[in-house]
Amino acid sequence: MKNRRCVTEEDLLLTEALIAKSYDQLKKSVILVPSRAYRSFGQTVSEHPYESTATAVGAGAAGYGLIKMMTSRASVQKAQKIRVTIQEETRGPDFMQEILPIIIPLVTPYISSYLEKYFGRIQSGEHV
Repeated sequence: MKNRRCVTEEDLLLTEALIAKSYDQLKKSVILVPSRAYRSFGQTVSEHPYESTATAVGAGAAGYGLIKMMTSRASVQKAQKIRVTIQEETRGPDFMQEILPIIIPLVTPYISSYLEKYFGRIQSGEHV
């Protein structure tokens, strides 16, 4: 058996101080995670303002179109239950149904290139 030096009170205090410092750094890292994520998002937006704007417009238009389609189906079903078909027939064409086919082809390349670059950074380890 090898002779080992005895553990002193000074060793214990130093170990305790190192553990406390490490724990403090862990708490700070956990607190900073959301701000780092927002900073990354903000940096991407500032580097690619037009693509970000096109992506936001496209996502907003698609979301609005989905909500409009879901609510219009519900209102049509409700109208059929009440048997008020006259109002449904006299209603004009929906604005979003005319705009969406025009917007989607314009926005799709920006969204796909952004997602391709984003996932490429994640796979390469640059962006966490």
